[in-house]
Amino acid sequence: MIVRHQRPSKSGRGFRKLARYIRGQSDDPRATWFLVANLPGVATAHDVELACRLVEAVQAQNTRAGKDRTYHLVISLHPEDRSLQSKELSHVVESLVDTLGFSEHQYIAARHNDKDHEHLHVAINKIHPESFRLHSPSWDHQKLFSAGRALEAELRLTPLRTRTQARDDLPQQAADYEAQQGVESFARWAGKTLAPALLATELRSWDDVHRTCGRFGVVLRAHGNGLVFEDAERGVRVKASSIGRDFSKPRLSTRFGDFQPASARHLEASGRAPRRYSPMPRTVPRKLWMEYTQSLDRVRLQRTEAWDGYRKSTSHERQRLRERYEHQRRLLAALPVSGQDRKRLLKQLAQRRSIESRLLRRGS
Repeated sequence: MIVRHQRPSKSGRGFRKLARYIRGQSDDPRATWFLVANLPGVATAHDVELACRLVEAVQAQNTRAGKDRTYHLVISLHPEDRSLQSKELSHVVESLVDTLGFSEHQYIAARHNDKDHEHLHVAINKIHPESFRLHSPSWDHQKLFSAGRALEAELRLTPLRTRTQARDDLPQQAADYEAQQGVESFARWAGKTLAPALLATELRSWDDVHRTCGRFGVVLRAHGNGLVFEDAERGVRVKASSIGRDFSKPRLSTRFGDFQPASARHLEASGRAPRRYSPMPRTVPRKLWMEYTQSLDRVRLQRTEAWDGYRKSTSHERQRLRERYEHQRRLLAALPVSGQDRKRLLKQLAQRRSIESRLLRRGS
């Protein structure tokens, strides 16, 4: 279940526009269930216009509040969840409204069927119908989150896999890296690629561990009081025990004795490993990402070769330009002219050389 406050646009969205959206058009009804509270005379979705007039009459009593006088609450269920009954829908809406402190306020709620998952919209008048005071709940995001988790447990709905839960199996640094960069971290890659390979291999010694790690371009190193898996090319690392308890230093030392670092042969094999970590976006298929990285490698190689060829050709041109102007300087120094004229000629010569040097750098 996802419960959120749909904030209005800068221009604001009044109760009437929101209520009409919730109800839907008459020729294409969107609402398949309807609930109303604290609005006398309003019973069904056909009474939405009356509800709007009652709400606007209350809102008009508060002349100090700004445009944001309506609270839009959206409740979305998981696509695999069952369809809730009317009493359950009423319980969900009333519980969340009460959590926000709007139980005495005017509101309408409806369920929509225009998506593949069940979702509800609630339009709440933030002006109290008796005191005419504006109520804006503080920390509403946290309150709705806690209330949603309680309703999931009560109604046995699919629990929301929150960002915090998704990060529980990752070190905090790796989780922050994924959130900021939008790519798969080395810790996640090691957990789903390197760890299964180590578990599937019959390991009898430290040499077997290093050999298996080398196939993925990874080196097992000692770090502090523990061990880390380190990518041989990029230098990123992850604590060995964080991708599996069986890979902690005490457990491996119990099996194989004191830790033995990777040999030069293992390090060389890690550098040549064809299958290694690549920080690819988590939403992109691996095959497509490999095609992308290979095309980048080809472009980099072409650019490097072109740059090397350009440097070789321009180095000869620069050398010839330098020799030609050194010869002209010697000629000017031998001319029988005054010192002032010689200085003026040398200045002109330096300007011409500067222009030709710039043209040469531009490839002209």
